[in-house]
Amino acid sequence: MIWLFVAIELLTFGLFFVAFAAAYRSSPAVFAAGQAQVHPLLGAVNTAVLLCGGWLAARGVLANRENRPITTARCLGGAALSGVIFMSIKLSEYGDVFAAGISLSTSSFWFFYLFLTALHFLHVLAGVGFLSATAMRARRGAYGAANPLAVEAVAVFWHLVDLLWIFLFPLLYLAR
Repeated sequence: MIWLFVAIELLTFGLFFVAFAAAYRSSPAVFAAGQAQVHPLLGAVNTAVLLCGGWLAARGVLANRENRPITTARCLGGAALSGVIFMSIKLSEYGDVFAAGISLSTSSFWFFYLFLTALHFLHVLAGVGFLSATAMRARRGAYGAANPLAVEAVAVFWHLVDLLWIFLFPLLYLAR
């Protein structure tokens, strides 16, 4: 089921990426003006944060395969913490955007920026919840080499979150 979910999510975001490209081609000046107002450094920091979380999720899967529940829990908890850090930075960015009077209707760039990052934010929020719940159960010994599916599924979901951001970051912050 997780792979079907991943495929649907990739298709959904892919369609929005195609729509973004079409809108960009029709009004590049609007997109350039919008991109001039975003903070690429914060986007880059968030990229590094999520990639560290992805590494921790992968380490959690390996620890689970080795029947090390405490290490599994710590790695998954660390991945969840990376999501919390990501969301904190993103909320700071949103604060700046909304303080400038920007909304979904400001321009086509801001529609795509706010819609796509908010949709991704919701995925990060869900991932933090999944990782946290799985980490707590792992700490109690609920998983292990004989019962890896939940740990692996939550790691796959978190890697989806990473992958989506790897496309969103250059698309929204860097593409000119």
